[in-house]
Amino acid sequence: MFLSIDFEDFAHDLRRVLGVWDTGPLRVDALWRSFETIDAFLRAQGGPQGSKATFFCTGVIADQAPDLIAHIAGQGHEIACHYHFHDSMTTQPPHEVDTMLARAKNALEQAANAPVRGFRAPRFHLYREQPEQYNLIERHFSYDSSSFFSSAEACARFARKMALTDLKLVPLYAARFRGRGPKVRLGGSYLKFAPGSVARDLIRQSGMVGIAPHVYLHPYEFSDTADFQVSRTDLGALGPVKSGYWAVRQNQWLRFGGDRLLEKVAALIPPEGLDGRLDAWILQP
Repeated sequence: MFLSIDFEDFAHDLRRVLGVWDTGPLRVDALWRSFETIDAFLRAQGGPQGSKATFFCTGVIADQAPDLIAHIAGQGHEIACHYHFHDSMTTQPPHEVDTMLARAKNALEQAANAPVRGFRAPRFHLYREQPEQYNLIERHFSYDSSSFFSSAEACARFARKMALTDLKLVPLYAARFRGRGPKVRLGGSYLKFAPGSVARDLIRQSGMVGIAPHVYLHPYEFSDTADFQVSRTDLGALGPVKSGYWAVRQNQWLRFGGDRLLEKVAALIPPEGLDGRLDAWILQP
């Protein structure tokens, strides 16, 4: 089982997506605290290989906190790319996507002093009807971990449809629990809200269809919820109704179900531990 981290600043990104600002200062201290907690969790629970993991980092973190990116890489973790800003790529024209991919990769590689080979789209949002965005990713990266599939064969069919030649896809798994209800993923809010039995069933199903089980989490799931909370005052430009709505709405990500999340994840890790960095697995000779 793999564990990867979508390493982003929730407070910065929420204000950007809501149009409160284009960009602003990150909560760097909160990101540092979160990384230290993640790193300690991996060392305690990950096993020999799984003490190192892949961090999909936004490029803006490399711009504002290059020493943090350098520290994560220096601890033996893989630095991968999570776009420059945490924007939905589906709303952006190709030239902007290409620019932001290059900008993020360059910033992350300079900060990490290491090649950045992997990519994951913010919120897993990519335009999948045509190959254009995947071809842009292929121009810059060796592998992509942005898409959910029902089987390894479905992933292979999609790669052929997108005419991918060099880009390797690292599929994530999503399915209905015992064939009923909405699809559930092994990560984020899905993992917080679902009982451990649902996650264990998904892990079992994933292995049966040829997809390596893969859990993804975020910094705010390892932190004090106040670290990334955006106050109603900070949202004031939205007006009283919208600012009130988003002051409450963000609790879905920051608070609900998070108090026992790490305990739940620890219980899912097999006796032999986690499988480690994605690049060491997907790009092995």
